[in-house]
Amino acid sequence: MKEFLWKHFVKDYENYTDPEVRARYTRLTGTMGITVNTVLCILKIILGVVIHSIAVIADGAHDMADSLAAFITLIGARISRKPADEDHPYGHARAEYIASLTVSIIILIVGWELLRNSVDKCLHPVETTFSWAMVGFMVFAILLKGSSALFTIATGKHIDSLPVIAAGTDNRNDVIASIIIVCGMLIHHFSGLELDGYLGCMFSLFIIYSGIMIIRQTVDQLLGARPDPEVVGEMEKIIKSHPVILDVHDMVIYSYGPGRNFGSFHAEVDADRDIMEIHDAIDHIERELKERLNINVTCHMDPVYVNDPVRNELDDKIRAVLDGYEAVRGFHDLRIIHDKGTTSVSLDIEVAPGKQYPGEEICSRLNDIIKSVDEDLDLDIDFDQGYTVS
Repeated sequence: MKEFLWKHFVKDYENYTDPEVRARYTRLTGTMGITVNTVLCILKIILGVVIHSIAVIADGAHDMADSLAAFITLIGARISRKPADEDHPYGHARAEYIASLTVSIIILIVGWELLRNSVDKCLHPVETTFSWAMVGFMVFAILLKGSSALFTIATGKHIDSLPVIAAGTDNRNDVIASIIIVCGMLIHHFSGLELDGYLGCMFSLFIIYSGIMIIRQTVDQLLGARPDPEVVGEMEKIIKSHPVILDVHDMVIYSYGPGRNFGSFHAEVDADRDIMEIHDAIDHIERELKERLNINVTCHMDPVYVNDPVRNELDDKIRAVLDGYEAVRGFHDLRIIHDKGTTSVSLDIEVAPGKQYPGEEICSRLNDIIKSVDEDLDLDIDFDQGYTVS
């Protein structure tokens, strides 16, 4: 069904990585969300007032918040498509994250107000009215909103849009809450237990929880979340597929919003190879990464003397030592530098973010190795933080 809707309501739907096409997907889910939630909001609030059910009113109020959230998502998507300008050279794609934060704040406010009303209903219960027609309406609402929620989540994952996924997830949470409300109606009808206020509290806490989760996801993106390991792995695979590249390290991927990805990497190449051949290969890699992964990248070239026997001997011995440290991911830029009558060995050691490592111990052990190869060699080590996990 989702493919049918995409095909008939999204022009050029197969090119979903294009910002304009992504916006069409967002408009489709946003329009559907506004329509479904507005209708259900009106009907549920009327129903809740008629049967004196705070839980049903709470459900309807959350539908109203969802409708407003869908509208804000549409606005965020519109702003995010604005092209780069003098003040925002990386574009406006992060407007989607601002939209997500706004939506989550609305959800928290609604949840808090409904929690207050639900607690009051627990302290001062009012008899609710039951009819099978009301149960039938709630079942209809569950099926309608459930279909909309599943479609919205699937679309958000398809176009990699956090606001759309958040809106769909919130709708899915509403469906679960509506099922709980129907169960409460049936329990009250058959057993006489008045659970409306307690179900309202449960639903309100559920609303607050969903708002907090959306805030966490959005803040992670704004602070700079770890890149998708699958994207990192594919990027490394593309780079290493070119014979001119010996190895790759210091890979960095950062985002200025959906579809606005940038990155850089260091590529080790044979120092004896033709410089123009290397340059052409790196240009090709940068274009390929843009076309296949939509990442704008720059490359730093690290020349390596692959036929230097001293360097190769040091490479093997250093690797054997560093393999014993969990926090160490590896090393790179191993060079023997001759400068003003002195000779030194330089290398960078990559460590995992947030991991503790015995820097002095590592330096001491490696210095012993260097001296065992040549007593006159000095050691120069830099500890680098790794930014990706492949």
